[in-house]
Amino acid sequence: MLNLTGKKALITGGSQGIGRVLAMELAKQGCEVVVNCAHHVENAENVVSEICAAGGKGSVFSCDVSDETAVNAGFKGLGRIDILINNARLDPWLRDKERSEGQWFSRVIDVNLKGAFLCSWAFLEQAKPLGWGRIVNMASVRSFRPAELNTIAYSVSKLGMHALTRAFAHNGAPFGITANTICPGMVLTENIDKRLSAEKKAEEEAAIPLGRAATSEEIADAVLFVLRNGYVTGETININGGMYYAP
Repeated sequence: MLNLTGKKALITGGSQGIGRVLAMELAKQGCEVVVNCAHHVENAENVVSEICAAGGKGSVFSCDVSDETAVNAGFKGLGRIDILINNARLDPWLRDKERSEGQWFSRVIDVNLKGAFLCSWAFLEQAKPLGWGRIVNMASVRSFRPAELNTIAYSVSKLGMHALTRAFAHNGAPFGITANTICPGMVLTENIDKRLSAEKKAEEEAAIPLGRAATSEEIADAVLFVLRNGYVTGETININGGMYYAP
């Protein structure tokens, strides 16, 4: 199992939720962490401040991952990146009400799926000469389960992550680059109470065979596994308390 000390990791959407915990955990493992955000740069700066206060090394990369020009310029400016975690996404429960159905669908696909593609493409090109690299795509149990009307775009975008993983695993393998998907179920983050009422949250947890939501740290454990193990590629790690098999 690989020691990650000295590796440089870019986490898209790393300023809050699972992304924030991933940033903190990778810093603990000795990685230099680049925290990406598109908005609310102060949140990303707070994460980096926490990392640095604990003796780690981090920086902020402000960029809309759906913007191809900005992504390509950003990767050139960041220098060597060893680990890419595609975590940026639009939350279907916090939808921009001004957009039509079609506009919302396009925007979700742009950020959640095209953003992961653009970052993975840029990452692959700079990682090939290094002979080593890790891509982790953060999908969702909702890529397998039927979607509510308001989450169709989200579910489609997350299902597309599996195809991205297989493609980049196949094309990266000759260069020592692996790609894997992490598929969380319900996760307790600081924003969950903005999405769900207490009653809805209890209802959702009751439908999980293990009877509770995951912590972000449990999701981070799965990410660390595929980062350290160089013989796992093109795979999906389901970590959802049994939601995947539950009726």
